[in-house]
Amino acid sequence: MKQKNTVKNTSFRLVLLLALLLLAPVGMFAQSVTVKGTVVDPTGETVIGASVVEKDNPSNGVITDFDGKFTITLPQGKKLVVSYVGYVTQEVDVVPGQELTITMSEDSQSLNEVVVIGYGVSQVRKDLTGSVGSVSGAKLAQVPVASAGEALQGKIAGVQVTTVDGAPGADINIRIRGGGTSLSGDNSHPLYVVDGFITDNINDIPPTDIQSIDVLKDASLTAIYGAKGGNGVVIVTTKSAQAGKVKVEFNTYWQARRLAGKLDLLDTYEFVRYQLDGTVASNSEIHQFRNDFGNPNDLDIYQHAVTHDWQDEIMGSTPITQMYNVTVKGGSENIKFSTSLTHHDERGVVESSGVRRTNMNTKIDIKLSDRVSLLLNPRFTYRRDMGAGGEGIGTEGLIGVLRYRPTNGLREYIFRDENTINYDDERNWLLASPRDDIDQNYRLRHSYTFTNQASLTWRIIDGLTFRSDIAQSWRFRDDNRFYGYLTDTAADNNDMPVAEITDDRQDKYVWTNTLNYQFSLRDEDVHNFSFLLGHEMQHTQTTTNFESARYFPQLTEPRAAFANMGLGTAYQTTSAVSTPDRMLSFFGQANYNYEHKYLVSVTFRADGSTKFAPGSQWGYFPSISGAWVLSEEPFMEDIDWISQFKIRAAFGMAGNNEIDSDLWRYQYGISSTGGPSWGETTINGSGYYSNGSGSTFPNKDIKWETTITRNLALDLSFFDGRLNITPEIYWNTTRDLLYESMIPSTTGYTRQMQNVGQVTNKGFELTVGGDIFRARDAVLSANFTMGINKTHVDHLNGDDTELWTTSSRWSSSDNDFCLREGEEVGLIYGYVYDGLYSFDEFDRINFNYVAKEGTVNGDAIYGTQPGRPKFKDLSGPDGTPDGIINEYDRTIIGNTNPRLQGGFSLSGQWKNFDFNANFTYMLNFDLINATAYELSSAHGSSQSDPKNVLADFNYENRWVYYGNIYNADGTLYNANEMLYSNSQHIDYMDVYESINANKTLWNPNDVTERYTHSYFIEDGSFLRLQDITVGYTLPESLTSRWGISRLRVYVTGSNLFCLTGYSGYDPEIDIQSGLTPSVDYNRYPRSRGYLFGLNISF
Repeated sequence: MKQKNTVKNTSFRLVLLLALLLLAPVGMFAQSVTVKGTVVDPTGETVIGASVVEKDNPSNGVITDFDGKFTITLPQGKKLVVSYVGYVTQEVDVVPGQELTITMSEDSQSLNEVVVIGYGVSQVRKDLTGSVGSVSGAKLAQVPVASAGEALQGKIAGVQVTTVDGAPGADINIRIRGGGTSLSGDNSHPLYVVDGFITDNINDIPPTDIQSIDVLKDASLTAIYGAKGGNGVVIVTTKSAQAGKVKVEFNTYWQARRLAGKLDLLDTYEFVRYQLDGTVASNSEIHQFRNDFGNPNDLDIYQHAVTHDWQDEIMGSTPITQMYNVTVKGGSENIKFSTSLTHHDERGVVESSGVRRTNMNTKIDIKLSDRVSLLLNPRFTYRRDMGAGGEGIGTEGLIGVLRYRPTNGLREYIFRDENTINYDDERNWLLASPRDDIDQNYRLRHSYTFTNQASLTWRIIDGLTFRSDIAQSWRFRDDNRFYGYLTDTAADNNDMPVAEITDDRQDKYVWTNTLNYQFSLRDEDVHNFSFLLGHEMQHTQTTTNFESARYFPQLTEPRAAFANMGLGTAYQTTSAVSTPDRMLSFFGQANYNYEHKYLVSVTFRADGSTKFAPGSQWGYFPSISGAWVLSEEPFMEDIDWISQFKIRAAFGMAGNNEIDSDLWRYQYGISSTGGPSWGETTINGSGYYSNGSGSTFPNKDIKWETTITRNLALDLSFFDGRLNITPEIYWNTTRDLLYESMIPSTTGYTRQMQNVGQVTNKGFELTVGGDIFRARDAVLSANFTMGINKTHVDHLNGDDTELWTTSSRWSSSDNDFCLREGEEVGLIYGYVYDGLYSFDEFDRINFNYVAKEGTVNGDAIYGTQPGRPKFKDLSGPDGTPDGIINEYDRTIIGNTNPRLQGGFSLSGQWKNFDFNANFTYMLNFDLINATAYELSSAHGSSQSDPKNVLADFNYENRWVYYGNIYNADGTLYNANEMLYSNSQHIDYMDVYESINANKTLWNPNDVTERYTHSYFIEDGSFLRLQDITVGYTLPESLTSRWGISRLRVYVTGSNLFCLTGYSGYDPEIDIQSGLTPSVDYNRYPRSRGYLFGLNISF
């Protein structure tokens, strides 16, 4: 019995085992799924080599192919983990039967992010020992901007980015850590490098072409660029060729723009009342005023008259900007290519202004053998600028529009036959409106830039690579200007038009050879070395031609004049060929790290430049930097919430040679007009050799300007990179500053370029970024940057302790900026405004006001009378106040250096929606509101050409004169008599004092000269919403039906608001001029933009 049961049990077990074996494959098949998908970056670009693995089973994984595609089989219900360097690792749910499109989100500060540091060398961010700020192409793609420079605003700590003005295509100026050469004017800009080639700027590089922008901020990194790296380096890398099937991307947007704000000016009624003041101020008889505006007692008729708002008429349009970009890429492993074509057409809010730009960028990567490759990179840019920006808005620029009268008085109601107009009538107002002035001041500029680069790379052995880069660039520009018969230029030429044509050509050649060796000793990633040796030759030369003609027939059209300059009389023709600017360089760099824990980098460069005299031509620029990654130490292994804790320090030297090529030697020119004079020699009886140095005395002793930088920083990363913090402190010293100094006229010259002293920049930077929220299909990230920089003038030349200069922007009547030992650069210098002279400071004697004893004498400025601007008496010839306002009373009245600047951004993604908002800010800095100054004066005004002023100077606020005092019923007090005869009545003077007792502003007719004073120094602090974008990517299941792999639509608002207390158009003023920044005068105003765009991939 027992035996039978055993047999039964054994049979049952065999049957059960057989059933399990038969059913197992069926069960396994039912529980496994095959998943297909595509991995793309935020721009829709496919990601090659991304890792796709089964969660909790890393042995089951694949990588994406050349098309970003993958296929993987995994158990049903399991998730995928997708990762790639520089992007946030994602967990993705699998839906059986559904093909996936996985969009990677950029990691805000990935430790494995690759950073370009120059000459074909790149490093992983975690191994950096110097200070680098970066903006990726994915970030650029999130927000549409017109230029690469604009994309940097607020993104990188310590980098100040401003536009020259609001004109279409306006230049973007960048200053890194205060600018290493603040005394060199507009030479404080950084070095710009595009795909290894040095360029003048990056304003014409389409953001759609950019793969990354890396900003090198300290000399441990910039020393590799030697003489040109003293102000920092901006490296732009454009998108590379990509193997795989041919792909097409199309990007476009349309943007409408409106003037962001207007200035408040006098309306017609207040303007006419103000003109009566002008009549009194000039002691003119009343009949001229009556001819223009009518009887002074009847001015109330203007309360309902039309006010011509010239801001609306000239800048009130809604122009449309259009951008179209097509990129095609593909190829095999042996030959791959990428080519893009971009057209940008931006119209300005000012009539007839705009810029058109067309760019073509091609990269062809050819694999000649297993170890040799050739990269060809031709680029072309065409640019067409219409109008002249702020300076071309009428005869006087923007100021001319703002000051133009809001009414023509009685002439508004008089019909005039234009066929009978007398063109010589200087009071013919109807012919000189701002709208006419735009047509009269014609300007058209063209620019063509061709750049060809070729790079040959030879991988000699594993780790040892030789690279030879040769590049040449040709730039052709022409500038056509035409001044119609109503312009000031024509007025100086018998009221007949003048035409000018300027063209220039710049040739630039660069040849660079580098040898790069990377290797590791013992086990991999223990002792890691890399060495770079390089040699470079550069050549730049410019040729300029100028031609002008005058006395064209009055009604000549600009295009007709340029087509046939013979219609006028030839006036001046000049040609100039610059001395070649040549540089020969040798450089090297060595990097070492031990287990990515202890890192050190040493760089050295020697530059020889023809800009300096023999004996001073060579400059030497070394640097050293190191880092200690504490988070790799054993004692921190158990602190898993710290991803990285790194300390780094750097010291280095970089230079600046941004000066003219011939400042160390005498120059000679050839003139072809006029007879020989002193210092000239007749050549064949027709031309003459002459001294071409002009007023600048040569200086053979000038030498390199050198910047020494010191940098100390922490790189902190927490919670697997969810939070990243980088605080940095720096101390930069620029010595042997290049400055054009004044010299005694007994030398026969007035100026000389000299090495005059030393300036220090000290500062603190903070970058905080990371993910606020991260989930399967949602990410919200934030980034904050802050920079504090303070300049200090350590010493000047010889015994000099102060230098003064005048801003060329608005031509102040005196020096308005001061450079003083022990103080900062960019200090505003002038008088301290002390209100108005009051009646209490004067005695009435014989119907005149005589200053009492102790009243400050302001006769040298605006006079000493009741109602005139008054200034504080601070000093005198002996250093103590002397009761007289003169140059001894000028002092520091403002500081243009912001105490705090930076930006912050929010970006997010939820399912197919994306969002991005960028803010910028600058705090606690001063600027000169020179536009307001002009609009508070009678500078350039006359009775035949009266100018408007700010609305603040209305009748209720401004001081009024005899003859412009109104009775309660609105009629003029004693207006029928000769104006100044009224002052002979004691009762009239009582009324005059009563009316003006509480006035707070002077009468603009009393101010005709431009003396800088504190009333117009304003705090420019602001917080700006730079842009905000919301986008949506349509599901691929829908777009694939149309043959589209990705379709994103988005809307963007730019410059939607700017919180500021500044009274002008915009407080963000150009910083181009190092010594005289932040002068707001005659600038093309900024606009507000509303944009709709598309990103399409096929």
